[in-house]
Amino acid sequence: MRRIPPRPTRRRAAALAAATAAATAFALAPAVALAPTASASGVNGADITLSPDTVDPGDTVGLIVNCSSSYFGTPNPTMVSSLAFVTAVKLHPMPGQAGFFSGAATVSHDVRPGDYNVSGACQVTNTSLSGFNATLTVRSHEHDHDHPHGPVHTGVGGSFDPGNGTQVAFGLGIAGLGGGALYWGRRRGGQN
Repeated sequence: MRRIPPRPTRRRAAALAAATAAATAFALAPAVALAPTASASGVNGADITLSPDTVDPGDTVGLIVNCSSSYFGTPNPTMVSSLAFVTAVKLHPMPGQAGFFSGAATVSHDVRPGDYNVSGACQVTNTSLSGFNATLTVRSHEHDHDHPHGPVHTGVGGSFDPGNGTQVAFGLGIAGLGGGALYWGRRRGGQN
């Protein structure tokens, strides 16, 4: 008589999902921990965090806005704007974090070096009492010549581009999903 292996349990599936999530979080942790940030408070507890707070023209800036103060009730934030940004940024609620919103802004390629105000408000109807702002520093293009950057052009087709934290995390997540699918597929293969 042929022995049928036990079916995968939800506990095993949950363990695999937890391991994949842990690997993704582990991959992102250095990128988030090493990025310099600036946080600035506004009126009545509203604040914004910029990551990074010093950028080059063309870079992307992460924005996290805290409108969780009970003063705001149900926050309805304005768009976040700056003269350094290509366009104003619409904020989106952060899942599982009531009163927190996030977005990403692209710094204009034409912006001059200097400090720029980044501002918005937690309530569209009362911007004077729910406003927040922070300072974004834009470096000049001159420092680009001080340090080499980007992949070395060695004739191997650019296959050695190091990528960024998001690309690494995405790749690890895909690899984890592929590994999980292979594992479950091999386990189920003997159940014909």
